[in-house]
Amino acid sequence: MQTTSGLGMPSRLLLFTFFYLPALVLATELVEVQKLLKKMQHAAHMQNYDGTFVYSEGESKLSAMRLIHSADQKGERERLVSLDNVGREVIRNSKNVICILPDRNAVVVEKGRPPAQFPPQFPDKLDHLKDHYSFKIEGEEKVAGQLAHKLVVLPNDNFRYGHHLWIDKKTGLLLKTHLVNEKGSLVEQFMFTHIKYMKRVPEKLLQSSVDSTKFKRYESNDLKPKSKPVSPSLLWKVTQLPPGFKRDHHRQLKIPTSRTPSNQLVFTDGLASISVFIENNMEDPNLVGRTNMGAVNAHGKTFKDYHVTAVGEVPHASVKMISESVVLNSR
Repeated sequence: MQTTSGLGMPSRLLLFTFFYLPALVLATELVEVQKLLKKMQHAAHMQNYDGTFVYSEGESKLSAMRLIHSADQKGERERLVSLDNVGREVIRNSKNVICILPDRNAVVVEKGRPPAQFPPQFPDKLDHLKDHYSFKIEGEEKVAGQLAHKLVVLPNDNFRYGHHLWIDKKTGLLLKTHLVNEKGSLVEQFMFTHIKYMKRVPEKLLQSSVDSTKFKRYESNDLKPKSKPVSPSLLWKVTQLPPGFKRDHHRQLKIPTSRTPSNQLVFTDGLASISVFIENNMEDPNLVGRTNMGAVNAHGKTFKDYHVTAVGEVPHASVKMISESVVLNSR
């Protein structure tokens, strides 16, 4: 009778399947997820379309908007129109963002992208995210008449939110998102209800329908707070951060409503971000403890002669940890 030392082939195969195959499947799925996210990022900038979407915070505030997006030889342009009673519009090109406010008889002109982007943006690199989030493609569903991949991004702890993304299978455009808190409750959602893809967007659709010739015009230089390098005598630090969060930048702002500069520290895990504002105590009451608005949580405290507020689209535990651990470096 022939004998062999060690494990026979079937036993080796069984052990390989038990210990290594799940890791290989996970690695393969991460590759597919990253391809899907890259396709989504490309579509966000390169697709031509005319769509209607709804945006809500929690279960109460609901807004309906129309978004026309164009990418051609003139560059990337878009027009965002509120379908609510006020009829506000935002028109963006590579140089300017023009906000038309009929309810205030005003036009605001700023440089760069608007602070809120629709569809919402999402990073396409997972190297810094996979330690704190898990990714899974959960089949296909229809959104706005289009077949879409459903991508679920779940946090590995209670310091960040989860994301459900529905990505157009054909074009890669993000059609729907759910932002889910640490309790599994929906705190924010975005969803196209109708979308029409185009080879070319007619120029008329990118022009405002509002006659704003008699509106008062405000330039960005009149409104934006000015920033300057951080004074070396005011070096702030945070002694405790949620896992995976790192400091992104630190600057000093001159806010028009304040007589003294305000320090801003920004922390991110690559997906979620938290801003910390530090300013001198004023006579007006400041936030102490917690508050929230939709998906945004904030936590404030008084520290010596300063007031500290941490704000972000993260669970309250994250902003509280950061706010409570802010200290002033002694030099």
